[in-house]
Amino acid sequence: MCVFFTHDILIFFIFAGEMVSNHELTMGKRGIYQYDYWRPAVTVDNVVFAFDGTQLSILLIRRGNEPYKGCWAFPGGFLDEDETLEEAARRELKEETGLTTKYMTEIGTFSDLNRDPRGRTISTAFASAIHPSQIHAVAGDDAAEVRWFPINEMPQLAFDHEKIYRKARLMLRLGFMTSPVAFVLLNDTFTLPEMQRLYSAVFDREFDRRNFQKRFLASGILSTVAPQDGKKRTPHSPIYYRFNEAGYAQFREKVMRC
Repeated sequence: MCVFFTHDILIFFIFAGEMVSNHELTMGKRGIYQYDYWRPAVTVDNVVFAFDGTQLSILLIRRGNEPYKGCWAFPGGFLDEDETLEEAARRELKEETGLTTKYMTEIGTFSDLNRDPRGRTISTAFASAIHPSQIHAVAGDDAAEVRWFPINEMPQLAFDHEKIYRKARLMLRLGFMTSPVAFVLLNDTFTLPEMQRLYSAVFDREFDRRNFQKRFLASGILSTVAPQDGKKRTPHSPIYYRFNEAGYAQFREKVMRC
């Protein structure tokens, strides 16, 4: 069998050989392949929401180290080589605030060239919702302080976290329209006024009370909670509800068919 090479193909193989020799794979000290190509640092950031029945708040840490020492920022840090981005986000949240969450969703990657004065750093941000019974946070690791801020009282943020915050607000609204995340933020039992205050905070608008209550009561996703200790409900007693998962599934299926 004969193999023929044209001049152009021969030139290609010559240059390809030089490319391989110039960027040859080498084994690092820990047995990991290393390239001659530049690679950026990778970080994660956490935007954590909570609701106390009256106002929607976001968790911030006061940075204990430079850069932006003493400034408020979202909990986060650098990715370890043996974890996924979400695993890193959960680890950093636990280390810096002591909090864990079941609801966590990726909201985007942020790669502005000068977003971090330490050098080229790309960050992936995650949004979380914390149940009211789990909002007690304790500063740890390199966080000098941790505090909940109402969304209308946010301080100036470090890095590009203002941009991350705006994206997180948009993604939370999307989550309210496509998932039952609202009921992660509410207590297990809640009143309709509390629920309406939460929706108003998330969507930054006021809702007509009668229409709001009428739509949710007709949807089938709420179940009435009986009075505690067998007490009779009076005309002035607040009516409590809980999330009805089966009703939500039926409502979602009905919407999907429309």
